Amino acid sequence: MPQREDPQSLATRVRQLTAADHKSAETASFITELMGGNRSTHDYALLVSQYHFIYQALDSSAEQLRSTTELPGVARLLDPNLDRREAITRDLTALLPAAGLSSTPVQLASTRTYAERIFEVAQDPARLTAHHYLRYLGDLSGGLAIARLMKRHYQLPDTQLNMYTFDSIEKPKLYKDAYRQQLDDLGLTAAQEEMFIDEAGIGFNYNKAIFEELGTYSDSSTPVAV
Repeated sequence: MPQREDPQSLATRVRQLTAADHKSAETASFITELMGGNRSTHDYALLVSQYHFIYQALDSSAEQLRSTTELPGVARLLDPNLDRREAITRDLTALLPAAGLSSTPVQLASTRTYAERIFEVAQDPARLTAHHYLRYLGDLSGGLAIARLMKRHYQLPDTQLNMYTFDSIEKPKLYKDAYRQQLDDLGLTAAQEEMFIDEAGIGFNYNKAIFEELGTYSDSSTPVAV
């Protein structure tokens, strides 16, 4: 029988309380069109370009907090095996020229705002782990499906989809389950858990803003200011 979900666990509460924000982000027209095969390699390259800046902020902040936090649970959650910086760099090295883009990734204004927020909360164990949860549980949950869709719709090779390959994680399902359980072992106070939930909602809204700006940027003959 499947394990019964604890309604009081942080993993359950953050999923339930941010469900509307999560759905709003993932149903933004740019991302639904991209996943449905109605965009292009160019658009996917622009999306991964934004991830370059997001994960530079997230993984460098996680690296720093992992070495300074006094909360062992936080240090364990910020697993260096999840770091996406090198994988994204490899993707962009192949993607950008294939999409006819400059070798220097374009950073949209909404992406800069998101990255700045991550740096702003870099030493806050509750708020930084919320961004870590949002990004990495999403990558582990939907990453393989996204890679399959990019292959099917745009014929992208594996050399352009490294972001969704976690070589150090043999069984993603078990890892995800353990990750969710670890949320209750972070050592956060009740007030900090509320901050975690609040920040996760904020993070989904940042992602929605990026998807919306990507649509405008890609569709406009005159790029928006960045």
